[in-house]
Amino acid sequence: MTDRLSVKLKLLELICYRADEGDGDEVFLKQNGRKVWPEDQKYLRISEGIVKVNLALDVELGSQVILELWDYDVLSSNDKLGEFRMLVDQRGAEFTTDLHEGKSRAKYSLKWELS
Repeated sequence: MTDRLSVKLKLLELICYRADEGDGDEVFLKQNGRKVWPEDQKYLRISEGIVKVNLALDVELGSQVILELWDYDVLSSNDKLGEFRMLVDQRGAEFTTDLHEGKSRAKYSLKWELS
């Protein structure tokens, strides 16, 4: 039996270029189907700009991670704004990944790194 090496997936910043809703989006992030951010509230309201995420997640080297960006809705089901799938295969410097969902007009990016 081999133990997998645990590494830190650091989510650094969420960049909003264009919100899905005119007054901004109420966003939250999920990792592999589980809400991970924001940690102390249901969502964070964002319109154009940069939000510091500053979240470190333990992931296993060799595993697949799915990150999803969602918009919280009170009167209807939540809207998926974007998704990013990655194979955790190496540690590295800072990366920026676009998060986009076909039906949404929103445009977001996520800055992250593995250490």
